[in-house]
Amino acid sequence: MDLSPYIVSLTQFANTHLKGEADHDYHITLKLDHSLRVLQNAQIILEAENISGHTADLAQLAALFHDIGRFPQYAQYGTFKDSDSINHGRLGVLTLRDHPFLDTLSDTDARRIKAVIGLHNVKQLAPSTPEPVATLTKIVRDADKIDIIQIVLDHLSPQAATKPVVIHDLINDPLRYSDALYDAAFNGTIGDITLLRYCNDFILLLIGWLAALNYATSVSLIAQRGLVERAFSLLPDDAKIVALRKRTDTFVHNGNHISE
Repeated sequence: MDLSPYIVSLTQFANTHLKGEADHDYHITLKLDHSLRVLQNAQIILEAENISGHTADLAQLAALFHDIGRFPQYAQYGTFKDSDSINHGRLGVLTLRDHPFLDTLSDTDARRIKAVIGLHNVKQLAPSTPEPVATLTKIVRDADKIDIIQIVLDHLSPQAATKPVVIHDLINDPLRYSDALYDAAFNGTIGDITLLRYCNDFILLLIGWLAALNYATSVSLIAQRGLVERAFSLLPDDAKIVALRKRTDTFVHNGNHISE
């Protein structure tokens, strides 16, 4: 499938939200670059997991457009925090309805992609989600999480310029983290994003995502890119974090479960 026209359309749409203001434009460009990397991650997952044909075509389009709601969200609200603005997945569906990005597709395929956009940011995908939407959403969710982990770690590194919007205006205290986020990560469950208070909480949330990934390829990509190592390098070196690191390493090496 030739994705070039779709990439051009998304790029042009993103560029309409630029203002010529450095900080504003940084966040618009960040989301465009993120969308393209999520597409690349999805392509790696598709190839490694032997998913091809029409399903692969739809997965790539869904990955490319998964965050299209982020551009109007940031333009209107100046934040990427859904709880302070609007659900960006739902806004993405509305945006796709109002623009001709998917007009070359059948009505059925366009509806499927919109469904994926609306579901890509839910806390957990319902087991009753029908196929092929379930598979498409799982691919996009994994591809998205892989790049979000990298983006957050990049912005939390000591040498990074402070970008409060990206890190949700969290408190940067190198020694503190919340018990609720730690417990979720340790138990291999998804933490509650609304409970984030410290930057370390965000890192713990990302570590907890590992057990929520749908494909072994996704876990491998995160490990190969050194993201687990980077995440723990930013956390305090206390006994609880050491225990979490051991548990996480076991999961990554096993690739399929949190050990008891």
